[in-house]
Amino acid sequence: MQKLSTLLLAGGLAYLVAGQAQAQTELNSVPQPGTVPQQPAPYYMPQAMQPAADAAPRYPGSLTLELGWGAPYGFGISYAHHLTPAWDINGGLGLGVGGKIGIGTRYYLNPNRPFTPYIGANLVRTGRVDNVSVELDGEQAVYSMKPSGTLHLRGGLRWQPGRIGLLATGGYGILLTGDPVLYDAGYSPSQRLRNVVEIISPGGVEVSVGLVIGLGR
Repeated sequence: MQKLSTLLLAGGLAYLVAGQAQAQTELNSVPQPGTVPQQPAPYYMPQAMQPAADAAPRYPGSLTLELGWGAPYGFGISYAHHLTPAWDINGGLGLGVGGKIGIGTRYYLNPNRPFTPYIGANLVRTGRVDNVSVELDGEQAVYSMKPSGTLHLRGGLRWQPGRIGLLATGGYGILLTGDPVLYDAGYSPSQRLRNVVEIISPGGVEVSVGLVIGLGR
């Protein structure tokens, strides 16, 4: 009888201890007044890298309308293909004395910026012109101009914040085929008249501007 009483007492104590432990666990799982439940850390989707606000837009090609004194193509148009962001090759044609056609290249020193200096070169062929009359201070002469080749060494600035940009260029054209101007046989014009004809002939100082249109994306 004494052993039975002892067993019942031990069982009751064990049941009481187990009940208190379960109650404490349930109490801990219920938010207490004055406390804020902990929220899971937010998850942010990774965003694609965007170019810097002042980065120059990049186009695989561009079309340039150009005009100026001594420009390779006179009043002309050219297409450029970018081999790299800093380097392009280009070809063009234009209206000038005899008509012009050629190829060239440009290297941009800071291609990742909208405003960048550049250097370049163009090799241009000028067509034939026959029997052109010129007059200066009462002196008249007739001359022809044979086909010629000119190497244009150029440098300038490009500003292109978007699809439309501008080029400002200076340079010098070097005749590779000698003086193309031929005067009528037996006539020797004055030096002043020769200077006028030389100004409108291929080669010499270049000052030009161009409108650049980015193509593709």
